[in-house]
Amino acid sequence: MLSRRIFTGCAICAAIGLVADDAAAQTPSGIKRTITSRIDGPVPGYETVQVIVDVEPNVVIDWHTHPGTEAGYALEGMSELQVKDRATQMLKPGSSWVTAPETPHALKNGAQATKLFVTFTVQKGKPLATPVAAPT
Repeated sequence: MLSRRIFTGCAICAAIGLVADDAAAQTPSGIKRTITSRIDGPVPGYETVQVIVDVEPNVVIDWHTHPGTEAGYALEGMSELQVKDRATQMLKPGSSWVTAPETPHALKNGAQATKLFVTFTVQKGKPLATPVAAPT
């Protein structure tokens, strides 16, 4: 059996880690993904995907990367965003962040549900998220 932490780490890729062409990917327990927009560009070979991500209380999204830029805005809740080589950022309503392509990062949700609006500008046809080991 998988522990909740390991399952969540694998599950985040299913939650937001769909291959860019597969909008019907299964969403795991604890995370709900709603794609609000998907368009080609801004340059050939890339697409921009906008997503509302609802995260249940105390869920941990383990370390992962994206094949492009992730820009987000916290709508509700409180969580901790860890990004390799950066201080932990506390996300609360009104907070925003940008993560560079292929940069390992993780999210630990607080005691209340969190809602995030995330824009990914990523290489088309690649998995949106790939799990990685925690940085040392």
